[in-house]
Amino acid sequence: MNSIADLVDEVRSGVIHIEYSGDDVRLGSGTGFMCRNLLVTNNHVYQARGNPSVKLAWQPKSDTSSREEVEMSYEAFKSCFQSGSPENDADFAILNVPQLAAKALYQFEVASRACSRIGDEIALLGFPFEQRHLACHMGRISSFYTQNGVEVIQLDASVNPSNSGGPLIDLASGRVIGIVTRKLTGLTRAFDELERILKENVSHINALMGPEAREPRPPGISLGHATLDSQKQLLQLAKEIRRSANVGIGYAFAIDHLLMDLPEAQDDGRPYIE
Repeated sequence: MNSIADLVDEVRSGVIHIEYSGDDVRLGSGTGFMCRNLLVTNNHVYQARGNPSVKLAWQPKSDTSSREEVEMSYEAFKSCFQSGSPENDADFAILNVPQLAAKALYQFEVASRACSRIGDEIALLGFPFEQRHLACHMGRISSFYTQNGVEVIQLDASVNPSNSGGPLIDLASGRVIGIVTRKLTGLTRAFDELERILKENVSHINALMGPEAREPRPPGISLGHATLDSQKQLLQLAKEIRRSANVGIGYAFAIDHLLMDLPEAQDDGRPYIE
């Protein structure tokens, strides 16, 4: 393998930023990657609420002005769905998007996670924190385990919001061995409890104030309204801190779960698993 920078330059056009927006407001985003002219991502990235517009973008070159993109309606995007597995299962979606297939984008090769070992170096590519420029994070495989019949790869690497659906790359081979699916911090349970308490506070204050909580604010803000507003602000702050907190723990689902759903290689007939 050449340098990490060489690898990123080679594959960057095959990493796709999936953005959803409505009324000129960004609603969310995730990552996907190209394989055999198909777009692979998480099922939970593919699923969107309502009927937002969809933008699929990539950076063919390292300079920040090189971003290219195609846009479509969510209905058109959904019609590209070929196969997948729900979020509470293997959490993948495979889409045949003609607008992407017509482009000269990098096509990733994939390999069974059985080819990898704990301690192997990996890289994950994507668009974390909904940023518009490709980011690369490196780390190591820290564990393999099976949960509810799904092969999970635990990562000692920085996984952040919007990395979901991106390729987990084995650095020794340059092949994708997993689909990045989520992060986890040592504070996850603490955030769960904090958000639960704040939501209960908001609910209790609403109940105590009754109709007053839904009425327009009076000229002089009441103690009830001030308390309610402060709890809502704390709840929003807790959500933002949770979103940004990262202690370098992430998870990917092994690519093995979608191998049977991918077509055979068209160029040389090689199988995906070696």
